[in-house]
Amino acid sequence: MRNPNIVPLTIHPIPKPGPTGWTWHKLNKIAKLESGHTPSRSRPDWWGGDIPWLALPDIRKLDGQYADDTLEHTNDEGLANSSARLLPKGTVCLSRTASVGYVTILNRPMATSQDFVNWICGPELHPEFLMYTLLASRDYIRSLSSGAIHKTVYVPTVKDFQVCAPSINEQTRVAKLIRVQMNGVESAKVAVGKQLAAINALPASILRQAFSGQL
Repeated sequence: MRNPNIVPLTIHPIPKPGPTGWTWHKLNKIAKLESGHTPSRSRPDWWGGDIPWLALPDIRKLDGQYADDTLEHTNDEGLANSSARLLPKGTVCLSRTASVGYVTILNRPMATSQDFVNWICGPELHPEFLMYTLLASRDYIRSLSSGAIHKTVYVPTVKDFQVCAPSINEQTRVAKLIRVQMNGVESAKVAVGKQLAAINALPASILRQAFSGQL
């Protein structure tokens, strides 16, 4: 069965049926949920170390990508004196405050701020498949946020997340296909951008030719 309107994530206790062979899972049953934290800013000796620390200023550029590095870094002492923890490579991170709904996968061990919820995937869940599930559900996730000043998806809501997924082998296949097609989209964007830049330069070129007697 195919349902083109299905959102592959919900907090509804009885989700709509997914595609044939796909089943709904409570996300925190197939992935370990972790939060982040900020080491004290009053301790500069806890900053500038060798541990990348993912924060909101990083996430827009990393959306839908692997995170190799971050703008700020902490150190072992900063982690030891805060609720932040070192998350393993492959952890999937979702921004839940202010800039809600951006997703990245850690490509090396890192810590994150409290503006993220993070999942360490178990053997039944492919990290890239989870990332694409969250990206496909971005509008729905944003609809779950609340707050007068900064929209936030609160952790109790996140704990209710259910995701629709096939077998791990099929997840791997689907994630690879999505990645290949997404890379194609990015290549097309670059090509179009170059063409647009050339088109935008034409008026100035025409004027230069006109006033240098070349027309």
